[in-house]
Amino acid sequence: MEENTQDQFLLFAKEGNCPPIQKLLHSRRDKTNLVDINCRCKWGKGSKSTLGWTALHLACNSGHRDVVEELLKAGVDVNVQDGIGDTPLHKAAYTGRKEIVLLLLQYNACANIINGTAKIPKDVTDDDEIITMLEAAERREMRRREERLLEAAREGDLSTLSKLISAKEAPDIHCRDSVGNTPLHCAAYRGQKHCIIKLLKSGASSNIRNSNSMKLILFSFLHFWGNEVQKVEGPLWKSSRFLGWRSYWVIIENGKISWYPTQADAQAGVRKQGCKSLSQAYCMVKPWDHCFFMLRCIDDTVHNFKVPSKMDSIATRKAS
Repeated sequence: MEENTQDQFLLFAKEGNCPPIQKLLHSRRDKTNLVDINCRCKWGKGSKSTLGWTALHLACNSGHRDVVEELLKAGVDVNVQDGIGDTPLHKAAYTGRKEIVLLLLQYNACANIINGTAKIPKDVTDDDEIITMLEAAERREMRRREERLLEAAREGDLSTLSKLISAKEAPDIHCRDSVGNTPLHCAAYRGQKHCIIKLLKSGASSNIRNSNSMKLILFSFLHFWGNEVQKVEGPLWKSSRFLGWRSYWVIIENGKISWYPTQADAQAGVRKQGCKSLSQAYCMVKPWDHCFFMLRCIDDTVHNFKVPSKMDSIATRKAS
């Protein structure tokens, strides 16, 4: 009985007979008939075989928009593939059904699924309007993946980030948000150490500047590599709101940055002027000023430093 109902359901979809389709879907909602809306054809022979097609494949191929809409409203799998890998979007694009292509896209049909002949829906049509719609959908889908990657980097969602990076249609690892930050910037700002490592291992560059022409230096690593980082110290200029630029002896050690009036004070451990943890801190530099760099700490305090001009400013700034 159930098999007969499903055969009827598929036949109605193929013929575009919408009223009985609506009746079956309504009875399914009422649980008086549990027809499988993603059931597949078991009939069809030869090159025009519909074996493995769902009701949505059949309706899209035949151009029955009203049936397609009813099926989509009922929650059919919009990206289901038949025996040769075609999705309903492949069928609609191939047969030139513009309205159905648009309708499928409105229900989040994927424009990048590859069929058994290595073709995406755009590749099976010569209709310029359909190609334009599908190309726009491809760009939209790619941007959605990029936004998911940026969000995963910000929130430290390593599982999602790893899946996105390793996917066939992986987003650009150097994609940017509205202010030009890459996923690596986003992970570093939030101190998401595992995401930082994954991004770097996957080829992310730390030399890319955001929209403010600021380049990222990954101080955030120091909070878990602190015991392995060699002590770094030397003279730097530091800016103060009231005192302006003053010279200090600065030490980076054990994941912290400290500054003293002189080297002698630092060696004696006296007159410390300030100390900040580098955990989840990040550093930005200006490409046009080889001496300047800015350090923003986890408590949102900002500290401006300059390398003395008589020193090798670029090398010293990197060492800091």
